[in-house]
Amino acid sequence: MTSDATETPPTQRTPESDDFPTGPAVGEALPDFTLLDQHGRSVNFGRARAGRRALVVFQRSARW
Repeated sequence: MTSDATETPPTQRTPESDDFPTGPAVGEALPDFTLLDQHGRSVNFGRARAGRRALVVFQRSARW
């Protein structure tokens, strides 16, 4: 019996098809976007980071 837990995961995700992209590759720049903050105000990602590096965390809820 073999275990998949010892295999190294790929460094880049690949889409299952061209109709279902999985998102940017590791290290790829994000396009500019605007989302609502916790107070319901629009925040533009590019302007908010003002040229500084940023960490983007995405949390998918169980009700997605």
